[in-house]
This record gives sequence, C-alpha cells and structure tokens, in this order.
Amino acid sequence: MIFINQNSFTIAAGALLLALLAFLRRGGLDLGKALALAALLLGLSLTYFLFSPGRSATARADQVAQIVGGGRPVLLEFQSPF
Repeated sequence: MIFINQNSFTIAAGALLLALLAFLRRGGLDLGKALALAALLLGLSLTYFLFSPGRSATARADQVAQIVGGGRPVLLEFQSPF
C-alpha cells in the first residue's frame, strides 16, 4: 500500500497513457493521434518534474538552529519528500 501511495501519480499517468494508446490504436495510429499522445506524455512529464519536491536548502540541524534562533518569528514547515 505504501508503494501505491508514494507512486500514485506515476501509476495513474502510466494507466492514462496506456488507456489513451489503446483507444487511439483502434482506428489506426496516424500523425494527429501520435501528436496527441506525445503532447499528453510531455504534459505529464512536465507536471511530474515541476511539482515533485526537491532537496532542502538547509540539510543540517545546526543551520536550521541558526536560522530559527534569530529573534524573529519563523514558520517551520515539515514536508515529506513523497
């Protein structure tokens, strides 16, 4: 279940691509259908890379402690990389 939760976008995108490919191959795959499939693949790829979490700017605990202890209010937000 954890695998599905952490990779749900990839699984859903793959299923969508396979379903579209099966639908488009019914009447023969011409240039317009191939371009539609390529556009969907490009859009899903861009979405994945734009919205996937990156590495933290401060990886060490002492760096975080220096930033937080400056006397100003700080909002700490903890996120999972998945």
